[in-house]
Amino acid sequence: MKQMKSDKWKRFLPLLPVVMIAAGVVMVIHTLKKCEQAILIHESHEALLAALKPEAFSLLAYGSAIVIGVGLLLIVGIRLVSRSHREIRALRRKNEAMEQLNRQTRELAHHQRLETIGTLTSSIAHEFNNLLTPIMGYSLMALERVGEEDPELYDGLLEIYGASQKAKTIISRLSDLSRKNSDACIRMVSPDELVRKTLDVAAPAKPEPVEIRLNLNCWEQRIQANELSLSQMLLNLILNSFQAMADGGVLSVETRFDEDTVCFQVTDTGCGIPEDVLPHIFDPFFTTKTEGAGTGLGLAIAAQVAEDHRGTIHVDSRVGQGTAFTVTLPRTFDTKEPENTKS
Repeated sequence: MKQMKSDKWKRFLPLLPVVMIAAGVVMVIHTLKKCEQAILIHESHEALLAALKPEAFSLLAYGSAIVIGVGLLLIVGIRLVSRSHREIRALRRKNEAMEQLNRQTRELAHHQRLETIGTLTSSIAHEFNNLLTPIMGYSLMALERVGEEDPELYDGLLEIYGASQKAKTIISRLSDLSRKNSDACIRMVSPDELVRKTLDVAAPAKPEPVEIRLNLNCWEQRIQANELSLSQMLLNLILNSFQAMADGGVLSVETRFDEDTVCFQVTDTGCGIPEDVLPHIFDPFFTTKTEGAGTGLGLAIAAQVAEDHRGTIHVDSRVGQGTAFTVTLPRTFDTKEPENTKS
């Protein structure tokens, strides 16, 4: 109760200097009128001085009250402005905290959707493979029987087999996206040898005017990793670079290492990635390519492989200048050092 009363008094404190100034001005005017009357009444110089002396002290006192009131008013104004600034800063901090919370909520919902996609793809991939296997098998048998005696039927069967093979590749990519690394697949891998093997696999997809430059510095280094997953990750990055340089350019692949990590960097001089697209490039099924040119899984799988190996993947891109993907992996994937193996 006492606290509430003191708070009420505090509300009226800013009015105190205003009251002092107003009262001082009124009293000064009143004193000046009294001085005027004294001048009219008293004729002698001595009597006038005696009459004005107390009024002079009154003017001094009331003027001091006005000056003090003005000073207090300035202090109150400065405090009010300072308090307003503090409240504005506090509101900004609250607003930023709310925005951060909203971003985290959206990211959590996004990750939950990705987990749902992973669960669904892992559960249906096997069933799709069971359906595609007989389609591919019977189409191959039909192709062997028909031969080229009936070109129209042969081409139709060939289209069936090709479409089935493409569908199986997509299902395989979906399975890779949702499947974690198995410890049984972890082995010692040479980063430089891995890059060379992957480039050999990607060679048929290389556009003729694209030049490949290698800067491999990890030939004597070994990392514990899933070689197949890493090869697929690099292959997806390299194929993306090839597609970005259909009219020519330079693809640079670099490996480097320090005491704890090994880095793979794939850089191209292609068209680059717009800023509004960059935040979404690792999302599954997100693609800016024309229909049929991509499934939107390549970079999502690359990000998943880096995460499975407890590493990171970073992209730096500028429109019209090119794109650089940097994958950083720990040199030891597992906490257990393999026996009779030098890192």
